[in-house]
Amino acid sequence: DDMTTLAFEMAVRSDLEGLEFEVDHVLEYQLASIENPDKKKRMAFIIPALSRDEDTRDAFFESLKDPQNREHEPWVQTALRYLHHPLRATQAIKYIQPSLRMLPEIQETGDIFFPMGWLEATLSGHQSAKASGIVKIYLNNHPDLDPKLQQKVLQAADPLFRAVKLSK
Repeated sequence: DDMTTLAFEMAVRSDLEGLEFEVDHVLEYQLASIENPDKKKRMAFIIPALSRDEDTRDAFFESLKDPQNREHEPWVQTALRYLHHPLRATQAIKYIQPSLRMLPEIQETGDIFFPMGWLEATLSGHQSAKASGIVKIYLNNHPDLDPKLQQKVLQAADPLFRAVKLSK
């Protein structure tokens, strides 16, 4: 598990200036070294969220619109955290609004705790006023949102709102 996490962390940092390396080899090596079939499937599921290729990450996010691809909720949350990693927050900001729009369906199709995990994984890597604005606009444009979901959005977005406030 530690080696897989290390491979994930290396992958998300692979495009930093001065640290460029062929991350695919690291991920392939680690995937090949896993013997447990469930852990192997988990890693294979998360890898597209780590891709240096933005189109691959976009396709991964689009795949999450299908409830069958959200079946393993802990895997989805881990992948979302890497998709929205602070090092990729600028590129990932485009996923916030669709993630929020999917929230009622996430509540209907997932476990009772999944909406909060979805929100936290989506918003945790962001600290920009633009990201904060997207959340506020969503809440303003959806006054009929289930009050429980509204509270979850506010709770998950609180660190984002605070970060923006502190940066002013």
